[in-house]
Amino acid sequence: MSEPPHHDALAALEPAVRHLVAYVLGARPHEVDVEDCTSEVFRRALESEEKRQPDAPLRPWVLGIARNVALDARRTRARTLRRSELRAADDEAQPALERVPDTGPAPDDQAALAQRRVRLQGALATLPDEQRRALFFHAEGLGYCEIAERMAVPMGTVCTWISRGRKGLASALTDLSPREDR
Repeated sequence: MSEPPHHDALAALEPAVRHLVAYVLGARPHEVDVEDCTSEVFRRALESEEKRQPDAPLRPWVLGIARNVALDARRTRARTLRRSELRAADDEAQPALERVPDTGPAPDDQAALAQRRVRLQGALATLPDEQRRALFFHAEGLGYCEIAERMAVPMGTVCTWISRGRKGLASALTDLSPREDR
């Protein structure tokens, strides 16, 4: 298959097409939008060459296509800009507090945390006071020696209270957990 006889003539029009498109778009000749439009011009010219009058000059016909493609691109760009401005205006119309994303836990996670908190408080309530206080100090990051000093008891007693408190919590939480076999 041979190339159409005017293929070389089309290629020779590429700089003129590029500059016309750039002018209509208000862009530089080698920007992406200009490149895209130039390609579109030549695609349309090649696809519709049978519609061109055989005696019509090639240059004005191709530059007419270029003008139309560039105007379409400019209109599309303007519509896109208007849409984004409208979205921005809508965003600004909302109170600032509503535009801040919620990074907290989802409602179902909040409900699960609340249930766990209630279960843990119930389990802690079953422990003797000394074990509960020793566990609280330990949960705050205090070491066994510091807890012994604060509670004014020997360190071995603190170790025993924390160990028994953990076992008591585990047992109480197991008893409070919902059973799936029911």
